[in-house]
Amino acid sequence: MKKILVPILALLLVIGLVGCGQGGDEEDPVRRYEDIPTALTELANGNIDAVVADSPVVLEYIKNNPAAELEYFGDESFEKEYFGIAMRKEDTDLHELINEGLDKIRENGIYDKIFNKYFGDGTDFTVQESDNRLGVTYNVASDMTYAPFEYLNDEGEPEGFDIDLIKAIAAEMGFEINLMNTAWDGLIPSLLGGTSDLIIAAMTITEERQESVAFSDWYFESTQYIAVKKGSGITKLEDLQGKTVGVQNGTTGDFAITKYFESLNK
Repeated sequence: MKKILVPILALLLVIGLVGCGQGGDEEDPVRRYEDIPTALTELANGNIDAVVADSPVVLEYIKNNPAAELEYFGDESFEKEYFGIAMRKEDTDLHELINEGLDKIRENGIYDKIFNKYFGDGTDFTVQESDNRLGVTYNVASDMTYAPFEYLNDEGEPEGFDIDLIKAIAAEMGFEINLMNTAWDGLIPSLLGGTSDLIIAAMTITEERQESVAFSDWYFESTQYIAVKKGSGITKLEDLQGKTVGVQNGTTGDFAITKYFESLNK
């Protein structure tokens, strides 16, 4: 009798654990991915109901993937966000160098030319190479899955607004950069661990992040957009109740939609 009872109990325990795991996934309306293109592809394939991400990234994907048949909308509850270049707190000389370079490319019009290339009429502009008169190279970490800010082109080379921006600052101030393609979750650890010296990755300046890293002056203003399939009937934030929403794990899109769903349960 004992020999039969033990396997049955073990089987029931396994079923119970599996059931609990599935129930937890079903109850969480937020599905988290390593990058936004994967989340948007899942949306296009009908596996989730919506995606929340930075507005320029949503617009870029929709523009480049018309067959996905996606549309978007915003919501007033999503606050404006400001992107900054992250550095270690103790690297105060580097803070001054980056902020001075950012100021200079704004003053001489290079920032506007880069902005226009990616968010304006698309006029091409090539950032000049740095002469490295300072004789120093900084390792720059970026998650290159986030067009139009950072991505790999057809030749596998880094491109994007952020890439041109840090190249322009380097050229203006006279240092070299070594670009490092780093997964989003590894960006801040790479900085704190000394693998990288700078992060430029469409990273929003938040109080939580400022507890561990320092940011440059902000260089880009954004907000969150909600992407959905055309004809889905989802036209406002409240329509996401009972739906599954994709985000990039640990991003402000993740924080914003998680906060919204949590508010519904209060």
